[in-house]
Amino acid sequence: MSGKNETWEKMCIEIQRRSLDNISLEIESAKILRAKILKSLTAASNEKLLKCKIHEIQSLLKLRESSVINQKGYSEVMGGEKNFRRDRNIAHFDLHNGCWFDFAITVNETIKPAQIIGFDFELRFPKNLSISFLRIDLNLPNHNNELQNVRFHLHPGHDDIMIHSPPMSPLEILHLFLYGIDIPDKIRA
Repeated sequence: MSGKNETWEKMCIEIQRRSLDNISLEIESAKILRAKILKSLTAASNEKLLKCKIHEIQSLLKLRESSVINQKGYSEVMGGEKNFRRDRNIAHFDLHNGCWFDFAITVNETIKPAQIIGFDFELRFPKNLSISFLRIDLNLPNHNNELQNVRFHLHPGHDDIMIHSPPMSPLEILHLFLYGIDIPDKIRA
């Protein structure tokens, strides 16, 4: 039994429509988005929430041509390197609470205003927690998840589990990772 029915599929269509309608993914440019992210990361470093020093932030935060869309005018803002193996040796940002993260944002600059068309943000947790990671994704247009009406989704600790995500911009997700997830000193059993 798949657990899917016509009512749920209609709900998923509506959830996806609301998610995409209720968030502005328009930006001035990938360069300006990178500058805003740099400002947020620098502030978090100054507040000692982010372990990275300013020069480390600058080397981890890259703006380059898109690696997923091989066309002129598509850019990526990278924070660290994509790391689906969750290998601590791959470039990432370290938080004061033992968590670490990276992200990739794809921007279409062939249109005005430019538009964020996809991203993945993944936060990894310390080993003493029962959850290992949280990933928040906006898949690129025409991805098979869009056809299933879950283009905007999160993965709560397992790559094969997807849940509709509340619509959040990349800056909102970054702030969630920096300021919104507290790791308690004592973990409940």
